[in-house]
Amino acid sequence: MKIGDFARKYDMNVTTVRYYVEHALLTPERKNNQYVFNNSCTEDMEKIIRYKSLSFSLEEIELLLFLEKTSKFKDRIVLDIFSSILKNKKEALEQKNQCIKNTIKELTYEIENLPHSCESAKDDVNGIPFTFIPYMYCPICSSPLRLESASLSNNKLTSGDLSCACGYESHIEDGVILCDGYTQSTPFKAFKNIESVVSITEEFGKEYRILIDKAYMWMYHQIPTGDEHRIVMAGPFTFNFLLKYCQEFSRNTTFVIIDPSLKRISKMQKYMKEFDFQTVFIAGTLDKIPVRRECIDIYADDFSSVNCIFTYNKSPYRYISPLIKKKGMVAGIFTDYGKAPKSIMNFKKDHPDFIPANMSLPKIKKNIEENGMKFAESKLIGRTSGREKEFRRQIDNEMIPVLGFRAVKK
Repeated sequence: MKIGDFARKYDMNVTTVRYYVEHALLTPERKNNQYVFNNSCTEDMEKIIRYKSLSFSLEEIELLLFLEKTSKFKDRIVLDIFSSILKNKKEALEQKNQCIKNTIKELTYEIENLPHSCESAKDDVNGIPFTFIPYMYCPICSSPLRLESASLSNNKLTSGDLSCACGYESHIEDGVILCDGYTQSTPFKAFKNIESVVSITEEFGKEYRILIDKAYMWMYHQIPTGDEHRIVMAGPFTFNFLLKYCQEFSRNTTFVIIDPSLKRISKMQKYMKEFDFQTVFIAGTLDKIPVRRECIDIYADDFSSVNCIFTYNKSPYRYISPLIKKKGMVAGIFTDYGKAPKSIMNFKKDHPDFIPANMSLPKIKKNIEENGMKFAESKLIGRTSGREKEFRRQIDNEMIPVLGFRAVKK
């Protein structure tokens, strides 16, 4: 039997069979410079499969087969050694089994003691902080907005109508500013868990998640510390940076979170409520958000540029840059899918109109600088190894660089 037929018989690839041959677990004959697998190889393969099912490592299997082949179990000393190996494995599995049972008990306890409701433990109402009213301006003519039919609770706007003489209108419902262009569900489709916000990174492999965490740390360390009042903006399509680091900011910080999806904004409301910060939630497209120009101190580009390019084929800086005050800054993360040409084309399954050539840090840099900012720094945090699948659309063993970047408003 040739190597390909032998591999198919046991539903494994040829590389695995060659590995077994190279490590003397299988000893086929060679005819005409090819391996020929006989009945002896079949018997050995059955034993390998059997021992693997008993949780033996290949190194242990190699020793077991060596002892069996050299002694045929006719040597009492060898038989005792063989028996000892089996008994040791049995004891190890029993200990492991006990550990698993103990862990299951602990998990059962944790499950039984989970909160019965997903509702926030905070009693505070959702609403726009009263202190943010002076920052609500028309995105069309840059005039202060008129607020009518307002409902207030705990110094927050829970509902109301915003309008401008130029014709612009938006509304506040359940503490969210609803602008033209908002949708119930997200237009960004590249990742399955995007609506859940918190679980989005669960779609990524371990290496990718570690690099993202390192990039988040780098982003945070670029942001100046201080107790003065600052406004920090994030979105659209933001991931977990704010949820991970918001508690490190001064209590004088006001967060502004924007997204076209009302479902995502509602999720962020629940999560941010636990941290008890002054937070403004806006659902709508970037060109319609009612925020005064030059009032944002820090913009956290937490995958927003990457995800806007997937969704709209452009970065958000045409609309974000005018909102950032002079000497305000951007701290961002960029995953260079452009370095994975097959994988990036695969994203067209989610966004058929996506143009892969737009996914490049130099283009984001150009867009930032065209909109009155200085691209100050970029840093390679690391790259995936390609050994494992790190994201849903990955093809083969393509590697993804993860970078951090910083920009400053002139």
